[in-house]
Amino acid sequence: MPEFTHDQVTISFSDEGAGRPVVLLHGHTLDRRVWLPVVPILLEAGLRVIRPDLRGHGRSTRPDSGYHVSHHSADIVGLLDAVDVDGATVVGFSFGGGVALEMAVTRGSRVAGLGLVAPVMPDRPFEPAFMESLRGVARTIRSEGVAAAMAGPWAANPLFAHSFTRQGVRETVAAIVKDFPGAEFLATGRDRVERAWMLPDRLGEISAPTRVMVGGEEMPGFKAFAEEAAAGIPGATIEVVPDCGHLLPLEAPDAVAKMIIGLLSDR
Repeated sequence: MPEFTHDQVTISFSDEGAGRPVVLLHGHTLDRRVWLPVVPILLEAGLRVIRPDLRGHGRSTRPDSGYHVSHHSADIVGLLDAVDVDGATVVGFSFGGGVALEMAVTRGSRVAGLGLVAPVMPDRPFEPAFMESLRGVARTIRSEGVAAAMAGPWAANPLFAHSFTRQGVRETVAAIVKDFPGAEFLATGRDRVERAWMLPDRLGEISAPTRVMVGGEEMPGFKAFAEEAAAGIPGATIEVVPDCGHLLPLEAPDAVAKMIIGLLSDR
């Protein structure tokens, strides 16, 4: 797999196909494999599909600090430079959606189109049930190790409850998260980035064509993130996928691919 180094972090990525470039950003604890059901459809549509493993995930290296969305965003800009792409359609799922939003606000000239799939909204708090699960993950990583945390409190997170009713989804996620190193939970440095603005207050500055997608059975907090993005970004549209939870690339890959292909026609 190709890789490049930025900020002393080596980012591993896949680069397939030709045509207009699409960058797919995965969610927290996952890696580029979460997009595998979507990729063949995009390639068949004649697109170039670039899938990085975010720092601290998959085959990318695991620094002791630097896991704020701004660090990830800078890595993806470095990736575009490394593959000689000036601007791309950037599609982020879950935490990757937060990274995509950061890019669209701070590096907007590099984002030709913006796709947000069940996105996190940076600078907004998570709902209590989700945060309690994250605290359980952190405690278990420190006391029993990453594998126990991924198989225990993370797998039991209410975020995944509906998604795991779909055949094969639980097994696919388990195969991915078993490789998660848990580096940011063990980070030695703080990742709080002090700045005089909050990202939700700058949604109106995003000029890229934007489509938002969220599952009809998504957790209320994540539904609210998607709705805030759609309402705040000029011209953005939102699609609710019925009978789906959070893991849309695995639950509804055809719908996700259709959204991405449609997004390119908006440009």
